[in-house]
Amino acid sequence: MSLIHSRKLAAFVLALSAVSPVAYAADGPALYQLQSVLNLGGTGASWDHIDYDQAKHLAYLSRGADGLTVVDVAVGKVVARVANAKGSVATALAPKLDRGYTANADGSTSVFKLSDFSAVQRVSFGDNFDGVVYDEATNILAYQQADDSKELFVDAKTMEPIGTIEVEGEELERPVVDGNSNLYLPIRDKNLVYKIDLKAKKIVARWDISAKCTEPSGSAFDVANNRLLLPCRGMMVDPVVAVIDAMSGDVTATYPTGRGADDVIFDPASKQLFVANGIDANINVFKQESADKYVLTEAFQTRPGLRVMRYDSATQKIYGMTAEGTFDARKKTNTAVSPFYPNKFFDGTFVMLTYGRGPAAK
Repeated sequence: MSLIHSRKLAAFVLALSAVSPVAYAADGPALYQLQSVLNLGGTGASWDHIDYDQAKHLAYLSRGADGLTVVDVAVGKVVARVANAKGSVATALAPKLDRGYTANADGSTSVFKLSDFSAVQRVSFGDNFDGVVYDEATNILAYQQADDSKELFVDAKTMEPIGTIEVEGEELERPVVDGNSNLYLPIRDKNLVYKIDLKAKKIVARWDISAKCTEPSGSAFDVANNRLLLPCRGMMVDPVVAVIDAMSGDVTATYPTGRGADDVIFDPASKQLFVANGIDANINVFKQESADKYVLTEAFQTRPGLRVMRYDSATQKIYGMTAEGTFDARKKTNTAVSPFYPNKFFDGTFVMLTYGRGPAAK
């Protein structure tokens, strides 16, 4: 090798080292790592949503047969197990009313006080619920009744039904409210999104997003840019997160994610977008550069089954939950999710996991 070629090679290697991952990690923000594991015991047989009280730093874990567990994330301890909330799959919080409302799988809701977690009442509205969200402006609780293909509206003060909307499909995913009392409801088995005016209690738009987003799941909203953000499972082959114009329903951009894309969080303060992927056991982190442009900055490992999460905007910590499971070939499993999706979870293995930027303090 000539002296000139040697010098060119040395200069090229030096240039590469200047932009290497090691240099980026040193100069950029700390990367996400597992910071703590909180063992919660129980059957570990089922779980669904996590809901979060940002002001009090409380995580509400809906655990099906094990009911509703409340964790103070600041100290890493369970502070309550809400009574009479067996079957909880999601929780809506109404701080001004000092009330929390669960959606229970049997079609009931458990009402409790946020101030002391004491039970108020358990009211039945049917035979199935898959989730609930609360809109403070209208004081409406919106419950998803997937088996009946319905969205049920309840007055949060009186707990009286005030309307029902029928929709297509039987897989109603977690909706989001945009701050103007519009609710966006993804329908996973039909590749649809319904835009519902909660004030008028009527459907104002129906969007078929199947060309760019299949099996939509979960939802988040970018208020500043009026964009709906949806993780799309993509039949286990082409999972993406979709950016949707909330006026037109157009899919303005998509970005690849991991398999089992389920929950999504958008933080307007840091302009970060997070997508939890339960099958691949990772969380994608994107940085927003404009209304429709995102850049992948990180994809950190979690644990299998961690498909739902909540986020603390003050600390940028992420909270997820999962349990140890197995695919028992002698039993039926949900092959729509994965050919080897666990159909048995081991008792006593349920945990809440905390991820933060950098290692845990020692």
